[in-house]
Amino acid sequence: MQFKRMKILMMILFIVLNIFLFVWWRNNQRPTLKVTDANATIISEIRNQKIKVSKFSTSVVYASYLAGKRSTNLMSTVEKLSNYNANIDNRTLFVSLNKASQSAKQSSNFSGKSNSSNINEETKIAHHVGYRYNSVLSKVNMKNRSTYSQYIDGLPVVAKYGLMIFNTDKDERVTSFTQTKISDISVLRDERATITEEEAIVALYKFNELGGGDQLSKGTLSYDTSLNVNGYDIYTPVWVFVVTHKDSSRVLLKVNAFTGDNLSE
Repeated sequence: MQFKRMKILMMILFIVLNIFLFVWWRNNQRPTLKVTDANATIISEIRNQKIKVSKFSTSVVYASYLAGKRSTNLMSTVEKLSNYNANIDNRTLFVSLNKASQSAKQSSNFSGKSNSSNINEETKIAHHVGYRYNSVLSKVNMKNRSTYSQYIDGLPVVAKYGLMIFNTDKDERVTSFTQTKISDISVLRDERATITEEEAIVALYKFNELGGGDQLSKGTLSYDTSLNVNGYDIYTPVWVFVVTHKDSSRVLLKVNAFTGDNLSE
């Protein structure tokens, strides 16, 4: 008799627990649905104001806070160059190339990551040290200048350190470039969810960074820094965009990918 009573109590407890978990799950779904609906409404409002937005992602990406030092080990970048002048100042490598007579030789020296003859000189130099073209940062450059980023934890760097900036002539031959580099990179915290690209666009609109007739580029999840602790720069994931205004001027926009704060200058 006692056993039957215990069995019935256990069954009741099991049913109550399942009901509780189901209600808890349903309650926790509602905010997500409300946020999704709110984002869709704002995106519709953005488009109604004739703001052109590229196709965006609604997927959640995970990232971490990182720490890194500003490297002075930069001279390996020029080991396959010829006919150049190079110096390091304030942890930045400055290189100027002497005339275009070296182009053919450098093209054969740098194999890059592809055998295509269409890869230009700057790409070969950048790929040699693991930097990749950054289309977002390059959009806000002056003419005949392009930017390549170092990648840390799988994402491109958009901060001052971790970039290669190339100047070229009208024939796309490199005339000079600078390089900064991050070393001793370490993960400070476990990965956590970032806001989606859609949520970053909504945040920019709420911060009045977008106006009627503007055109917003595709966003890129990247690493940026504004804090230095004991010689280490602290890197935070950010969503980076370029907005082109009606007068054709371009501005770089940034949103903290953890908090949604506006980091645009």
